[in-house]
Parts: sequence; C-alpha cells; structure tokens
Amino acid sequence: LDDAFTAIDHYLGRILSPHSFVLADEHGLAAMSFVVEVNGRHYIDPVVTHPRVKQTGKGRALVVASLHSLAAVGVPEVGATITDGNAASERLFAGLGFVRVGEW
Repeated sequence: LDDAFTAIDHYLGRILSPHSFVLADEHGLAAMSFVVEVNGRHYIDPVVTHPRVKQTGKGRALVVASLHSLAAVGVPEVGATITDGNAASERLFAGLGFVRVGEW
C-alpha cells in the first residue's frame, strides 16, 4: 500500500495544471484531460470521461484545449498514453492526427 501511495504521489507531482482541464456538470465530474511531463516530454495522460458523457465530444474538447495550451507555450510534440485495446481513445487521438509509435 505504501508503494502504491508513493507511485500516486509521484504521478500527481508530474501533472502540469496550466495545461490540464477538468469539466464538471450538474452531476459532478464529467471529463478530464491531464498533461504530464516525463523526462522532458509532454504526454496527455489520462483522458477520462464519465459514462454519461461518452461520445458527446466533451473528452475530445478537453484534449484539444490541452493541445492548444501546450502549443501556445511552444511545445512542439505531445504524446498520449493509451491502454492497449482502448479503441475509443485510439480513435480520439488518431482523429487528432496522433500516430501510434509503440506499445505501452
């Protein structure tokens, strides 16, 4: 359990809040797009949408907001971490021009 908390703290410390976005609606948290930096590289990880807002474009809108925010400060390249088999995320990022470069 201590190792899990350490890993979570480590991950949360990498989130770049100026480029990460959260959407809430009348029911609570609806979607989020977080940006992390690892070894000088920027990644969108994770993108989460609540089931009630899936396929509404809200997750995509937050990813686009993250990408625009990064571009505005001159970040030339952004990666995304997608769990193998997550077809919805694969479609989302492919639709935004991302190209798969390997397995996680």
